[in-house]
Amino acid sequence: MMCDRTWGRAARTGGAPWVRARAGARGAAWAAAVACVMSAARAEGPTSGGAAAIDFSAERYHAHINLLASDLLKGRDTGSDGIDIAAGYIAGQFAAIGLQPGGTDGTYFQEFTLNLGGKMKDTTTLTFSGAELPALSRGTNWTAYGWSSQGAFEGDVVFVGYGIVNPEKNYDDYAGVDVKGKIAFMLRREPAGWRAEGGPGFSRHSWFGSKANLAKEKGAVGMIVVNQATEDQDTLGGSARSGENYEISAVQVKREVADALLKAAGMEPLADVQKKLDAGTNGSKPLGAIHAAGAVEFEGLPARNVIGVLPGTGPNADEYVVIGAHYDHVGEQGGQIHNGADDNASGTSGVIEVARAMALTPGRNRSLLFMTFTGEEKGLLGSAQYCRTPTVPIEKIACMMNMDMIGRFSSEETQADNHLWVEGLGTGDSFKAIVDRQTKACGFEAYNPDESARGPSDHASFYEAGVPSLFFFTGLHPDYHQPGDDAPKINAVGGANIARLVYNIALELANPPARPVFARVDTPARISLGQGQGGGRPRVFLGIVPGEDDGKKGWLISGVSAGGPAEKGGMKAGDRIVAVNGQDVNNLGEYRKSVEGKKGGDEVEVKVLRGTEALTLKLTLSGG
Repeated sequence: MMCDRTWGRAARTGGAPWVRARAGARGAAWAAAVACVMSAARAEGPTSGGAAAIDFSAERYHAHINLLASDLLKGRDTGSDGIDIAAGYIAGQFAAIGLQPGGTDGTYFQEFTLNLGGKMKDTTTLTFSGAELPALSRGTNWTAYGWSSQGAFEGDVVFVGYGIVNPEKNYDDYAGVDVKGKIAFMLRREPAGWRAEGGPGFSRHSWFGSKANLAKEKGAVGMIVVNQATEDQDTLGGSARSGENYEISAVQVKREVADALLKAAGMEPLADVQKKLDAGTNGSKPLGAIHAAGAVEFEGLPARNVIGVLPGTGPNADEYVVIGAHYDHVGEQGGQIHNGADDNASGTSGVIEVARAMALTPGRNRSLLFMTFTGEEKGLLGSAQYCRTPTVPIEKIACMMNMDMIGRFSSEETQADNHLWVEGLGTGDSFKAIVDRQTKACGFEAYNPDESARGPSDHASFYEAGVPSLFFFTGLHPDYHQPGDDAPKINAVGGANIARLVYNIALELANPPARPVFARVDTPARISLGQGQGGGRPRVFLGIVPGEDDGKKGWLISGVSAGGPAEKGGMKAGDRIVAVNGQDVNNLGEYRKSVEGKKGGDEVEVKVLRGTEALTLKLTLSGG
């Protein structure tokens, strides 16, 4: 077990006993795993000697990674048993170091629920009045969409054709009808002729997100969607929570239900209505006295950020420097554990080591907040939650420093990817001078600079909240989101030295009277996924955040960078890239091959799956 000092302090602050309780709830096997992991965890608290005792031991840094990236933690997927163990370990380290609890209710945990990955509850219901319908059975002839908002909804039903407004084609399904406070009833996709003009893919008007946003804009409180009558199969769409939330209640009904609704309103069958819509006739109309009511409920995933505080002692002690990293990874995929030693046990270990050093450093003006975030791999969800519900006023956060994948540093010029990146230099007026000075002091002969903080990691959440933000990163590699991202491949000396660099920079930012002045940098960061070239600088990038490898065809994308090529070209979180310029793509390596030789400004044809829809997007690559 962990040393008595660590367990004792954690017992007073919500650390280890919380892990014990979770273990008890999961039975003897999981409790044994907790005991095994915790027996390996030796939290080192403050020692005598003050600043003279500060060191950044590669061995200690690597010991954290060995534990966090252990097979026993099963890849630390958000909501899993393994990430619970990791959270308890980090809290125990914070307690032993001497950090005060920074979470809620006197604990190290900021707990919340993610509407992600949870299955639909039995309380999800749908009823109609004013029409004779076949018996409704969820999963048989209706379901709620995974991207639906949660909660109750009700309203009169208004048929709105395809639910599209397209000025270029002088097409408006909402003309002549009012859906404010009502339920918009519509066909999937778009008129048949539009697809023929646009090639094999559907236009953006056909996308669920486009239709949901338009329905909300028109004042609708819900959506009912039905497959086109011309589709071969009348299948129900996916109802699993996928992270996308279009903030409107939305259900799908089968054609038998839709035909009964239309008949009750004195309208023709769906097939006939669709023919008229495809021919350009506006068929929108209220469905008389037909009223829909229901509720959409999902079981959420329990999630928690881990937060420790080191109070400042100067006149600006009510301001904070945040030092953070995400501690989740992608779990088990295809029967293999993805341990995430670099992504991001390396950054999490850096946070622990910087905290240890700061606790030994006297005379800090500002306070320091040490955070490890959950849900980063699912779309920066933990850091976004923190910025929505911060534990200190967000305006009191002077700056944020994020470490993500700092474990594969290489100074060799032959290595295309594994160099030190520092992103966000333009978001704080003092950043560039401090980083230039401290990289030299820590022995980094050069680093890859980027002005922007609009990159795919947790610093972006703070940047969007108006906080000057820096990001430290040593590059992508073939083990990214693969089973091979294991602890023996970590460059512990390099990772510990980056932690030292972050410590030095944090001290310079914590102590002066003036805090960094925030500035917006609208261009996306260049280090978004791309093709490497000399010095680790990507030649081209799309601006995408890869999702979990679920063993299915294609490369799942969990997010897109704001303003990047992917977003501009119409790509959405949850899309699955299947080909680029005719080359099959199933992972990062295949994507890189598909853009080999490309440069900024080149156009690529990207084929994606969005649910069951096959789309072809034209994207213009950005250059480094």
